[in-house]
Amino acid sequence: MTLLVTGGTGLVMSNVILHWLQDDPDARVISIDLGPPDPVAQKFLAPVAERIEFLALDLRDPGALDNLQDCGITRIAHGAAITPGVGAREKAQAALTVGVNVMGTVHILELARKLGGLERLLHVSTGSVYGDDGPADGSPLPEDGYVRPFPDNLYAISKLSGELVARRSATLFDLPLTMVRLASVYGPMDRDTPGRVVKCAVNVMMHKAVTGEPWTVANGSAVGDWIHSGDVGRAICALLRAPSLHHEMYNIAYGEALSLEALAERVAAVVPGSTWSHTADAGTADVSGDPARMTGAWGAYDTSRLRSDTPWRPRPLEDALANYAAWLRDFGSV
Repeated sequence: MTLLVTGGTGLVMSNVILHWLQDDPDARVISIDLGPPDPVAQKFLAPVAERIEFLALDLRDPGALDNLQDCGITRIAHGAAITPGVGAREKAQAALTVGVNVMGTVHILELARKLGGLERLLHVSTGSVYGDDGPADGSPLPEDGYVRPFPDNLYAISKLSGELVARRSATLFDLPLTMVRLASVYGPMDRDTPGRVVKCAVNVMMHKAVTGEPWTVANGSAVGDWIHSGDVGRAICALLRAPSLHHEMYNIAYGEALSLEALAERVAAVVPGSTWSHTADAGTADVSGDPARMTGAWGAYDTSRLRSDTPWRPRPLEDALANYAAWLRDFGSV
């Protein structure tokens, strides 16, 4: 079976490729990215590289995928995205962000329409499409409702647009669509790339810890739901392989909200000798959050759908953090 992966050398989709091929010695992958694999991706995917066909293609090009119709593709995992952050880079990459996140999705959907025997089309979205509001009783954020991307975040707006286009196209053309929304992802393959510069709290803390630098935290009561990239990869593979699914949308998250202070303590515990401290100055802190944002996209995500429809479970947080620390040491703290 052949899996087509877009964004294949990025943070999430490289983990999808690795787990997909490790779990099935007969599987092969076609990986699409704007450019060829960098040295980090080459090293990470080296154990399975002989079963990957890397293609440097621009998904904004309507004809980029024309030669893939007869490649035996049975599943698609569409994860290519531009995540520019905010500020100057968002402004500089505005057209690229919309082009890849929206029109790239349109072109993947057009390919899906033309494939015979497509069993599943999985579209990767983000928890950034959720707003600040969550269930009034404080329970984890479900997939239905509470969708209100922040108007000052082009990434979130473009990703929700991609969701809506995918959903409507699936209805019009009877496509086997499944979508996922990811909480804050950290772990192996989290690095600066032309399409991603976002560094979550775990990334910052762990880089400091592994290199022996102390770090500071402001607003330590602020919370987040952080999930290891390998666990995300396993979850997506589980959804791709599931004989049947009962929902169109699935959250992928650890499923618990953790404060920045508690996170710092966990990181320090798995990296002996590392230290951190509080600071009242959010402007100079290495890590800071907004303690007023405790629900919605910032709090715990409900993962009951994913747990019900697949055998997937996230690894314990301490194991996930230790794995990330080991990867950073092996890969030179990229």
